[in-house]
Amino acid sequence: MTKLLVVVSATGNQGAAVIKYFQQYAPSYKLRGTTRNPSSDAAIALANSGIEIVKADVNDVDSMKTAFQGADAIFAYTTFSGIMQTPEIMGKVVAGELPPPVGQYAFDVEVQQGKNMADAAATVTGLERLVWSSLSSVKKWSKGKYTQAFHFDSKEVVKDYMNFLEPLKGKVSCLQMGCFADNMVTMPERFGLTKANGELRWAMPMTRKDKLPWIDVERDTGAFVKALLDAPGGTQVVGASEYLDSPEYVKLLCDHLGVTGTYAEVPWNGTVQDDPTGFKLEIAQVYAYVNEFGYDGGDPEVMTADELEQRGYKVPRSKIADHIKRSNWSHFVAA
Repeated sequence: MTKLLVVVSATGNQGAAVIKYFQQYAPSYKLRGTTRNPSSDAAIALANSGIEIVKADVNDVDSMKTAFQGADAIFAYTTFSGIMQTPEIMGKVVAGELPPPVGQYAFDVEVQQGKNMADAAATVTGLERLVWSSLSSVKKWSKGKYTQAFHFDSKEVVKDYMNFLEPLKGKVSCLQMGCFADNMVTMPERFGLTKANGELRWAMPMTRKDKLPWIDVERDTGAFVKALLDAPGGTQVVGASEYLDSPEYVKLLCDHLGVTGTYAEVPWNGTVQDDPTGFKLEIAQVYAYVNEFGYDGGDPEVMTADELEQRGYKVPRSKIADHIKRSNWSHFVAA
């Protein structure tokens, strides 16, 4: 029997990646994608490839209820950075109309969007699985030591709400997305990657020895979602294509670009100056948390892809070197 997978925000990075993977490797699923703008080029391209496209907005719970009807499975996610960068939030903080930190306002919006999707999913008769793109709770697992990691904590609040709803009990699985490899390409300076006099330098408040979970969003998100649809409800896994420490990543990038480079560990509280928005502090607290407690905070219910495979659920994964090779670094090389 053909099952229907509904993918939220089908034209976004995660949504598009899931759809592409299922088209190629799980064609038995019928796919429906939601979008705010079905007339966009990306939405039209998906429709032309055979995907059912439905207009829906995560800020409008009724539209999500309509989009979810008949679903056997749902992949849901939010985009914190997109919320944060809006004129209503970032614009007002920069203008002094709202006090920092900017993340607290994006937190409120993201949590409400997640609750809207949960409420909509709870109305679906016959729903088998809701896969939520999540992150660990920094505030919870640091026992209140770090309280400014809004884009992590918001997703945990949504997860708890999903599990609280009676119709969703036992149906919610979580994909704790690793470090987006794309961020190093699209926002190198924000993540401490610079180039001067032909030499690459990556300076971050991350210890040299700690291996980070890197994910190639385009290639591997869909594989994790498919595994979570196959695995029992309640499964939680870190979405990592590969675990690399910081010097290992620098070496891969330098080898590809044909340059020399170094990694420098800097104090996390030394990276927050000259930021009226408070977002640098948010990022710095995430680094401090990962250094001290690990990416998943030591949550015993969260497993790695290898552990998931040991339970019989395959997760094909890419190499980060392949992501580096196919990415466009021209803007960075020219800097």
